[in-house]
Amino acid sequence: MDRRLLESAWPADEPPPGFAERVVAQAVAKKRPRRWPAVVALIAAAAALVLWVASRPPSSGSHLARERTELAIGSRAVAVLEAGAQIGWRGSQVEQREGEVFYRVEPGGAFVVKTPAGDVSVLGTCFRVRVGAAKGTHEMKRKDLAVAAGSAALAALAVVTVYEGKVQLSHAGQRVNLGAGESGKVGAGGTQKLSAGEVADTEASLESPKEGGALAAANDNLSRDISDLNKRLAALEKEKSKLQDQLSGAEQELAKRTDGGAARGRHDFDLDTQDWAELAKEGTIKYRHPCFRPNGWKPSPEQMQELGLAPDDVEPIEAAYKRSYERLWKTLRPLCAKAVGNTDVADLLGPETCTHVVVDAVRKKDSAGASEAMRQVGEVRAGLRPAPAAGKEQHPVFDAFYALTGELGAFEADLAQTFGPEEAKRLAYAKGMCAGHSTFGGPGPREK
Repeated sequence: MDRRLLESAWPADEPPPGFAERVVAQAVAKKRPRRWPAVVALIAAAAALVLWVASRPPSSGSHLARERTELAIGSRAVAVLEAGAQIGWRGSQVEQREGEVFYRVEPGGAFVVKTPAGDVSVLGTCFRVRVGAAKGTHEMKRKDLAVAAGSAALAALAVVTVYEGKVQLSHAGQRVNLGAGESGKVGAGGTQKLSAGEVADTEASLESPKEGGALAAANDNLSRDISDLNKRLAALEKEKSKLQDQLSGAEQELAKRTDGGAARGRHDFDLDTQDWAELAKEGTIKYRHPCFRPNGWKPSPEQMQELGLAPDDVEPIEAAYKRSYERLWKTLRPLCAKAVGNTDVADLLGPETCTHVVVDAVRKKDSAGASEAMRQVGEVRAGLRPAPAAGKEQHPVFDAFYALTGELGAFEADLAQTFGPEEAKRLAYAKGMCAGHSTFGGPGPREK
């Protein structure tokens, strides 16, 4: 976000006339020998007050987004405008004329988003509002909207999706309440809750700002953002894997040089039932997984030489990575789509990011259930409780981590079909293979 653009759009409120002079005059009048610290403190407090007044967000303003833009709406709300969205605000009342806007509102009194289709009232929540005209009904030009709001309301339609908290949709005396995970619409036809399928159909029926270009630009921005984040995550995961290998080597060397016992003979992420029993006490989740590659991962000639493999071994390795991705994504994709409310967004995020999205989203809604699910994963892996029956619905955090903690074993078994058990074991944990490591800190022991 460009701070200079925000400063030019939001002129700072000036302090009252003569404010600084009165503060300084008061400080000088109260000056006494040997009391300089008190005077300095008074002046510093006055300066801090002036800075606070000058830097606080304006109580009113307006903005037409040329690209994705984040704005502070007063002291309680943040709005993220997609390209083409237009809003104006005064205090805790926002007028959203068109486009798509995501809002986060902190609790603290009424907050209303007024649209040509109807009003959205909240007390503290996260929600998205998309305003447009039903395709084929919008015959007015933009300049007509400014002087004919009543006519515009006849064609306008607002689609609202709630992520946290509750909102109320209202139009012509009709009201509908929406909770987290629910969507609805408001317009000339009244207010109505929408199913997941109806949301997509309704949004598809809306005209986009700027004759369709704004939504495409917003989607392009979202795609670029997700692509950049995935690249950064991949780089961080690679560095994390390298550091974890170094840490494992250092721990083994330390064990050799002390009286603490023999060095661990297995890879740090090659966990047995005893390891899992210890992790289960705190609910900690730890796993190594093959790189997420939809089309498989193909080692280079140099990597093949380093791994001690023949050229004919490339194809089965690439195929094993592809099958690994398909197994994990079959479990993680629906969990992620449910967490973000959109399958297309889940596909853009991919397995690595989706794992964090699922865990974070479920923890916010059901912290106790998520914590218990993490403990249960460790207990199943430790043999302390039976594995869940096939097809039986489990907690989403359990499903995600159970799949992730078991994938390397499935990958190793897949490789064993070609290379045999011992060679498959070596390859599954070899440094030259493409893999990632993750450790999720546990919630702690169960309360007794």
